[in-house]
Amino acid sequence: MARYTVELSPRAIEDLQALSSDAAARILKKLRQLEDSPFPRGDTVKQLQGFETPTYRLRIGNHRAVYRIYGTVVVILRIIHRSELERALRDLA
Repeated sequence: MARYTVELSPRAIEDLQALSSDAAARILKKLRQLEDSPFPRGDTVKQLQGFETPTYRLRIGNHRAVYRIYGTVVVILRIIHRSELERALRDLA
């Protein structure tokens, strides 16, 4: 089974540092699961429309991790509250 490497972009690191330690720990635990498969079972992952490079959204409670897959590397672009998702996606496009 292929293993993936999860990397945080500088912006995702900033997003994570702005959160409470409890929320950050919960998010990091969920992101570690992407090392086994970038498409976990269930409805927590959705491919986002309107991006030239395939971009995905992972639901983690009230937060969303936006990421892309390059070979065996999963790059986390942003970690944002769900209420700010639309604005953040416009910035990524």
